[in-house]
Amino acid sequence: MKAHEIMTTDVITVHPDTTVREAAALLTERGITSLPVVDDSNRVIGIVSEVDLIRDRMPHDPRSHLRQDDSEDQKDPAQRVAEVMSDVVVCLSANADAADVAELMLDNNVRAVPIVDGSQLVGIVSRRDLLRTLLRDDIAIETEITQRLADLAGKPNRWPVNVHDGVVRIDGRFDDAPQHDVVVLLARTVPGVIRVHTHRHRWL
Repeated sequence: MKAHEIMTTDVITVHPDTTVREAAALLTERGITSLPVVDDSNRVIGIVSEVDLIRDRMPHDPRSHLRQDDSEDQKDPAQRVAEVMSDVVVCLSANADAADVAELMLDNNVRAVPIVDGSQLVGIVSRRDLLRTLLRDDIAIETEITQRLADLAGKPNRWPVNVHDGVVRIDGRFDDAPQHDVVVLLARTVPGVIRVHTHRHRWL
């Protein structure tokens, strides 16, 4: 499964001079957790998240604290996205493996990964996009795999397919190991597939 198969293409972006208030409104209204920051050429130059916008903007309620509030002595919080965004952004291509996108999110604790074509932003993959693939109907997955394998074999039902909660079972015999591997690879590219199992050594 590739990034372009699951990414959101209608990407909501902001510019460096967008106000923090405007960015916060976008996140709230659209129900998203981060926004790519782009320049006038639609190149990704940063990303701004909920945490970036919240930081230093929640004053302590004096009714909840015994200590004296010293907020009057602190400087005002940043007003522009350019001042709060992270300018270190890891982007991936549209052909990136969705599993690599997921690993990047987990390893770096990010909620969304911008997808680029060269230097141009073409989409974004969020944790929600990844979760959506887990909800794909088993029948839809089974139908798509069955059609792909029928096209490969040149006839239907050469390899019966069963799917349960995204886990695929492919039965039938294979001519050889390379054919087995092609069948497994075809099945694994279908969105929603979590694992693929076969009778690995059932060669004719």
